[in-house]
Amino acid sequence: MTHKILSHGAIALPFTVVRDWAKTSPHYEDHGRVEPDGSLVLAFGAGEVGITPDGAETRLWIGAQDAAGAQVLRDFINQTAAEAGVAIRWRERFTPGRPVNLSLGRITAIRRISPAFRRVEVEGPDIARLLGGGLHFRLLIGPKGAGWPTIDAAGLTQWDGGIGAWHRPVYTIRTISETGGIGFDIFLHEGGRVSQWSEALHIGDEVALMGPSGGDIPADPGWIGLFGDETALPALARILAALPAGARGQADILVPEAADIQPLPHPAGVRLNWLLRSDGGDLLAALAEMTPPGAGRFVFFAAGKTETTAARRILEGRGFGKKEFWAMAYWQ
Repeated sequence: MTHKILSHGAIALPFTVVRDWAKTSPHYEDHGRVEPDGSLVLAFGAGEVGITPDGAETRLWIGAQDAAGAQVLRDFINQTAAEAGVAIRWRERFTPGRPVNLSLGRITAIRRISPAFRRVEVEGPDIARLLGGGLHFRLLIGPKGAGWPTIDAAGLTQWDGGIGAWHRPVYTIRTISETGGIGFDIFLHEGGRVSQWSEALHIGDEVALMGPSGGDIPADPGWIGLFGDETALPALARILAALPAGARGQADILVPEAADIQPLPHPAGVRLNWLLRSDGGDLLAALAEMTPPGAGRFVFFAAGKTETTAARRILEGRGFGKKEFWAMAYWQ
């Protein structure tokens, strides 16, 4: 996919230093490449980031389909560099205001759909913007009394009270209304910050959502394997619903108990299997026992960090290449 170059930056360090630092990133292993001229490119769901030499310094560029994607990447790269003690000089100037990847909406419905899940529905004039360019968005929960984020003249998002004071969990759009509103499902667990937040919600409350982000629904690979726990259920539901009618494969989903099983539209050629924690359901065992073809296949796995690390080892051990699977940690 071709991206427009929407942002430029510079780092007062030699290219070799920045290049070697970037190559240590876990993201580079799966999504980085070296161009014929020696420059580096990192691919993200929102676009690409290029790293090239510029005399004694290093030049950066951000390519994305739109300004919202560029905003996501500019904030991410700037924050990552800042955490490493590296400053970026951004070339473009912006008018301070609301970030283009921030949508405000109002709560229109709140309901318990199973013992472990609560659905929240939101509508607003620009909520529909979240429906393209990725499966996910970030829900913004700030400190008491904080205003919504803004951008400064460099186009960087500024957080009232500092970014560390905000909780920004990632959620998947689960439902889409005829009026352009969205619904998302919250997995309820004791002590969970979002669980507590959702218990205090009222119809009409204003919420802020940032996105879209993350990978988009994968194109038909021929055979698809979907494996996830309760935190991945909304994403798996979206993927299953979007698969072509002739898709083949299997989907194994782990939920707390039988009452949390949901009706999920899916192609007849994709076997849907529910695993129950209450019965000792084992997601990794299901992954290890799958019988995919030798080619024309893709596996999506999402669960806790420990399980995801183990899943990656299983898939690599079975000969899956980097482009044949996503293994994503949805929680620690």
